[in-house]
Amino acid sequence: MCEQEKSRARLLAREGVKSSRKMNAFIRIVPMISRTFRGPLFGVMAALAFSSAQTAIHPAVAQAQAVQVGVVDDYELNFSFKKYADAMTALEKRAKDATDKMAARDYLTPAELKTFDDAMLKSVAPTAAANPALDTLVATGLDRSAKYHALAGKEGRSAADNTDLATYQGYATANKASGSALQDQLSQLLNQQGEDTVKTYSDQVNEVIKQVANDHKFVMIISKKSVIYSSDTVDVTAEVVKRLNNK
Repeated sequence: MCEQEKSRARLLAREGVKSSRKMNAFIRIVPMISRTFRGPLFGVMAALAFSSAQTAIHPAVAQAQAVQVGVVDDYELNFSFKKYADAMTALEKRAKDATDKMAARDYLTPAELKTFDDAMLKSVAPTAAANPALDTLVATGLDRSAKYHALAGKEGRSAADNTDLATYQGYATANKASGSALQDQLSQLLNQQGEDTVKTYSDQVNEVIKQVANDHKFVMIISKKSVIYSSDTVDVTAEVVKRLNNK
């Protein structure tokens, strides 16, 4: 291979690394959904107090009777509340699938991109159906990606090889800006779904906690992680989980 060809190969390899870094950035964005909404779901409980009478306790009353306080392990609720756990698992799967499919986008033609982008935005919806057209485009893009990287490292490329290499690199360069914009859209959609999921199920949890507080005559229920010590007799986590999973 002549020095000019070697120089071109090194340039193409660097462009391939840049493309890989762009995907790695997206891969880092999507798992934030898991870290953000998995831990813990119900941290706001530490600031919530539930009185069976729904009124403030007068100091004289507090002195006359023992104040009963319950605790809930919000980390345990986070994983044992089945509907919530299942919803978050499904969300994480959609995020991973989106990341995997985006790897194919760099090597699609302008005509293919419109179909791909529209299908990708629809694919992360909770009710999204299978899309064979999207699957075909993903397979096409990944195949071209594999060919591009094979050609970039090939010794003694032919004129046809160099033409194909330049074509694939042209796709990747042209698709860079719009690919970043699509990544941002997907991340926003997925994170909004995470926020909506948290809101839906935290409302259900707070409703059940109020019921448990009233049934046990607790003045308040607080997050277990916010106290240094509590007796097992005031830990109502299992009861809250049972009620939630039976709803």
